[in-house]
Amino acid sequence: MVRTLAKISLVLLVIVALPMSFYLVREFSALSKNEEMVERVFSTQLESILYSINQYSENVVQQWSLSVDQPVEPQSELMEGLVDNLFQYNAAVQAVRFIDLESKQQEAIYFNDSIFELSVWPDEEQVEQLQAYLESSYQQIRVDVWHESLLLYFLPRNGQGKQACQLVVEPSTFLMRNLSPIIQKVAQDLFYVSITDSISGQTIYTTGDEGDLSDSWSKASMWYLPGYELGIRLKSKTLEELASERSQRDNYLLMAIGLMVVIGFIFVLVNIRKEMKLAEIKSEFVSNVSHEIRTPLALISMYAETLLLKRVKTEEKQTEYLKTIQQESFRLTGIVNRILNFSRLEKNRIKYRFEKIDLREAIPEVVGTFRTHLDAAGVDCCCEENKEEAWVMADWESLKTMLNNLLDNAIKYSGSEKKIRVRLEHKPKQVWVEVEDNGIGIASKNQKYVFDQFYRVTDGDLAHQAKGSGLGLNLVKRMMKAHGGSVAVRSRLGEGSTFVLKFPRKK
Repeated sequence: MVRTLAKISLVLLVIVALPMSFYLVREFSALSKNEEMVERVFSTQLESILYSINQYSENVVQQWSLSVDQPVEPQSELMEGLVDNLFQYNAAVQAVRFIDLESKQQEAIYFNDSIFELSVWPDEEQVEQLQAYLESSYQQIRVDVWHESLLLYFLPRNGQGKQACQLVVEPSTFLMRNLSPIIQKVAQDLFYVSITDSISGQTIYTTGDEGDLSDSWSKASMWYLPGYELGIRLKSKTLEELASERSQRDNYLLMAIGLMVVIGFIFVLVNIRKEMKLAEIKSEFVSNVSHEIRTPLALISMYAETLLLKRVKTEEKQTEYLKTIQQESFRLTGIVNRILNFSRLEKNRIKYRFEKIDLREAIPEVVGTFRTHLDAAGVDCCCEENKEEAWVMADWESLKTMLNNLLDNAIKYSGSEKKIRVRLEHKPKQVWVEVEDNGIGIASKNQKYVFDQFYRVTDGDLAHQAKGSGLGLNLVKRMMKAHGGSVAVRSRLGEGSTFVLKFPRKK
């Protein structure tokens, strides 16, 4: 049996467990790859958002440069009007200055609200780079930091690279007036967007109270705010948290599937083991029943042949032989009846005829019908008297079958001086029929199995000393269930056993 079970386990492992394990490993690997891909895509998306904000800031600055890059003289009234218009709609621009690069002289300067000293000149290297770009038909804008302001340089197209324009911009106003609307639009209810000082780490601007989540930000340098960083993150959860949550959820699901497969695998193995054990028990049952039937048949055949051959000389011997034939016939009939009753119970074909029965009178009557077997086995059996009525609803034939089975077991497993006591116990809602013997008893480890079908206690040489089919107590259990009652056992090794039939009381 062990080898067969091992082979079946190996086959199931190859058929179910190995492919499932391969699938689970593959899914775990795919999940990791998917999470990496999602993280890359999401990071790229965040970088695109940051790029769009920087691109917007560049568009604003280019719009400023275009507003003053006109084919008019820097000192003219037309230029003054253009600059005033720029100041009117862009409070961040503090001053506009035009410089002649050849003479390094200031051609004109315009102030927005306040007048201040501006003595900063473009670096020659920067000018050369701007001129190179302009020759390639591209107007580039450079930014420098001056005190707490920004200096934006570009070369007007009509100046042919010999003239520079310098815009003085106040950073906080530029941020709040020009960049804040687009940042708020981008953030909406999904993101936190912040601008921080890259050196001190101080937050200059934020769209909400995001807390201390500096490690979860996607960051990029600001093109036109040197020394500042633009950051963005999800409002609800970080990307790592979302990925971890999704990964955990999927992992739990896969682990649940794996656990179900393992449980199913174990369930199949347990059921296979049970079926193999049942098949083994049935085979043993057939062997036991065959042996038990063979013994009475051999005795009946032997004594009948002896009588037919008229080898018995005295009437006493003839009577003895006939009694033996009768007893073995009863025994054989009991075996066959147990098997037939078990078969009917298995197929639910037993029909019970319930009637009101007073167990006080019924029990002695049933024991009386079994008296021949008791006397033949040399058993001292008595029914304790009980004056109180014990009415129950029971099937008469089933009652006889159950008591006969209990008495037969008591005979088999009693000691040398066989004593059996049958008594009634009155309970508030039940009537108990107790069959007590002074036999070998049942070990506590075996008591919970004695009512299982085909089960027989085989400790020591017991299986050979007392023959049986393992059906009697199982029949009793099933019949008592049909009566709405139950059967129980109390036993101690070496001190005997007491089987109790618990009938519901009939009021």
